[in-house]
Amino acid sequence: MKRNFVKYFCISLALFGVGIFLGFAEKFGWVQGFNVATVKAAQSARNAFWTPYFMTVAKYAGTAYDIAIGLIVVVVLAMLKRWKEPLEIFLSLVFAGASVVIMKTLYKVPRPDFSQLIPESSFSYPSGHSVGAVALYGLLAYMIVKSKLPKTISWTLATLLSVFAASILYDRLYIGVHWGMDIIGGGIIGLACAILAVGIAQSWKSSKENDVNRR
Repeated sequence: MKRNFVKYFCISLALFGVGIFLGFAEKFGWVQGFNVATVKAAQSARNAFWTPYFMTVAKYAGTAYDIAIGLIVVVVLAMLKRWKEPLEIFLSLVFAGASVVIMKTLYKVPRPDFSQLIPESSFSYPSGHSVGAVALYGLLAYMIVKSKLPKTISWTLATLLSVFAASILYDRLYIGVHWGMDIIGGGIIGLACAILAVGIAQSWKSSKENDVNRR
């Protein structure tokens, strides 16, 4: 039990370390060329077919919707007397929200100001949408793959969730409200949050099972 938790914790800590380093790299301008190039590349890809789609993603894939969807899944699983998965989702979202607030306040990186399709005024690093997308939809995809559903169904659902999460990440570039490193760092931080949540939930489950076996 402890060995498994240490493994999850170390992987998560390493990913958080990468995310923190990328934040400093962006704050001090070390990746400015990459950032500008990614925003301009996404801007040049805009067209009448994709713009309505990504504008819709931007509208309905925000933090409030992540929390709402997460709470719905938590409630449904709790009603089915499944406690490990709701705990994973809850912890992942809590870690994600805290990470975004702390890092945005720490780095205070300004957003791109030359290509926004919708106005955004908060700080840029990391992308909160990217952190939330991986922390929620990436975790849900993992949970579905690990479930007892038939492989064809589980992998299909997991793939759809992963594609949707990826579209949220790219959307932030497409509509011009984030730099490329915001997206990369956000995805890494979201993954760190999900892994840490899984490690804690599995450790909790193992502890409960050991307590039951001792009785």
